Amino acid sequence: MGEVIALIRLMPDGVVSDEELQNIWDSVKKVVKPPAKLGRIEIKDIAFGLRGLDVTVSVPDSEGGVEPVVEALSSIEQVESVEVVDVGRI
Repeated sequence: MGEVIALIRLMPDGVVSDEELQNIWDSVKKVVKPPAKLGRIEIKDIAFGLRGLDVTVSVPDSEGGVEPVVEALSSIEQVESVEVVDVGRI
């Protein structure tokens, strides 16, 4: 069995300060739990001061995909949307 690697984009509910974005970043680290593994987190400039977070996670193939991780990320306060941008398998 392999692993599923996903790039997930989190968009906050509007333009947020650096401190608020850091709070979201910290929350991401807390909600991604085993068997999922957190890869990297990057701040992505979108447009007109709007920024999002690109989160890379890996999940064992046997776990059935990244849906549980997406649901967990959706529950974070100040996160308006969560979108799976890319998925691959290794």
